[in-house]
Amino acid sequence: MEANEKILTCYHCGNKTSMKSVAEYKYTDDDEIWDYRFSYERPVHVVSLTKWWMMYICPVCKEVTLELATSNSEEFHPSGARIVEEKIIYPTINNDNKYIPNGVSDAFSAALKVKNLDGAICVLALRRTLERMCKHKEAKGKDLFEKLKFLENEKILPPIINEISYILRKEGNSAAHADGVEFDTQTVLLLIDFTKTILDYVYTLPEKINNAQKRLEEMDQQTGSTI
Repeated sequence: MEANEKILTCYHCGNKTSMKSVAEYKYTDDDEIWDYRFSYERPVHVVSLTKWWMMYICPVCKEVTLELATSNSEEFHPSGARIVEEKIIYPTINNDNKYIPNGVSDAFSAALKVKNLDGAICVLALRRTLERMCKHKEAKGKDLFEKLKFLENEKILPPIINEISYILRKEGNSAAHADGVEFDTQTVLLLIDFTKTILDYVYTLPEKINNAQKRLEEMDQQTGSTI
């Protein structure tokens, strides 16, 4: 595989294949942190955010995929290597799975791969995503409805999210038991957005809040702030 190639899943045709990079753009933004208790001449700290946009072309369907990679000068792995986050921003797949457990993420990714190929299979995969989420959160109940209600009672899901879960459960039942049921593109995309909202609330949002709190605490320690 050449240096300008990368193995990616094409969310136009569903194939996982080596794609060639056909264009890229890089931009770095520096954010200066000042504390005039220490200096009026230079900032006490500089935080750099770097973004790379890379466009790849699928050799199977000839459609393009746009990937965004971001790197923050303050974020490092325990090994000392800088953390680089990568995500597909076109076509829209809404699958930021960094904080989502593998089993749940795999089911959601399976749904995204077939969203343009078979709406009913996609909806079934979304239902399976919820089932795996419930299992991971040790939800109790004889069926998906009771398990989602359990998560609401435990304050893991708020009432409004539970209503979204009900819609997904109902549509999943239709896909599983009704022969010949067709799901139009807009319905499938709406159900994908609903599922992503649930996953964000259960997994992504709490982790991002926790990371933001840690970063603020570290910045306070660096500047001696007590705010």
